[in-house]
Amino acid sequence: MSFNMDSIISLYNILKQDIFDEEEFNKFIKTKGTKGFLEHQKNMGNMLNVEEIENELRKVISNENYKDKYEFYLIREKVEKLGNDIRYIKDNEKQIIAQALHEVYKIVPRNIAVGFNICIYGGGIDGGFTINRKKVFINYGKYIGHREEFVKILIHELYHNRKFSVKSRFVFFLKTFLNTNRLTYEVIGKSMEEGIACLAQHGATLKTDDPVGTLTKRNLILLKEEFDRLNDILLNIKSGKLNHKDIGTLNIYVIGYHIVSTIYNEEGVLLLDDWTLNLEYRRIIERYIEICNRNNIPSGFSKEIEEWIVYKKGEL
Repeated sequence: MSFNMDSIISLYNILKQDIFDEEEFNKFIKTKGTKGFLEHQKNMGNMLNVEEIENELRKVISNENYKDKYEFYLIREKVEKLGNDIRYIKDNEKQIIAQALHEVYKIVPRNIAVGFNICIYGGGIDGGFTINRKKVFINYGKYIGHREEFVKILIHELYHNRKFSVKSRFVFFLKTFLNTNRLTYEVIGKSMEEGIACLAQHGATLKTDDPVGTLTKRNLILLKEEFDRLNDILLNIKSGKLNHKDIGTLNIYVIGYHIVSTIYNEEGVLLLDDWTLNLEYRRIIERYIEICNRNNIPSGFSKEIEEWIVYKKGEL
């Protein structure tokens, strides 16, 4: 197990100079990390190409006041720290990997394989992403000088990279074949996925804000607003009137983290295996509501949604 650091090293070599190094740029573009970054941008609807990256990097290097939308300028501002971090990661690679896997396996059962094909790159607004549960990409630009946070985002992305049995994948495909089920997965399922990944990353109590801003203490204070938005989305799915764009307004990290950490704090990790192993979320949601009712605290779900989930056994 090792990190592929070719992309971030090439980017460091480009940004530490006062003139644009075309030869180093050509190396940078050919690295797996940069190719993955380009593919991810395309999947997100951003038609970024090699020429645009080159133009942005040239501007960042020639004009210290230029602020590009891919945040290469922020990396250049910390380029000396980046060099130190690259050396640290190289020297401590085995310990970093061991620490990350140790935390992942507090949530994922030991008999489940976790893929470890990791590229470290720089650029863009995301902290990291996975492609087809086979490759993990970490945007180190977000973690320069914050080595502990780098390990934490590594834990988060490794959770996403766990392996599923053929049976689990087939059953999940059948359950999401209908449009209504597919939409509820996009809301509830992704909330479970990101919530448990955040639990692995941060633990059951959020001590420090995520550097990317997806999960912060302020987000959690505004939890009621997110649940109100979630209720509206679920009611629209139930009635077949959903505007798909509404899903993108929901902070699934906050919703998911609150639900799974509530269960984890009360009962531990075992129930969360329903999702981790089999991509099943019904019992998790039901138990969360039961815990809230037992402790006389609001679940955040409206009564109509609770009845749909718990009593009428709606297709949630």
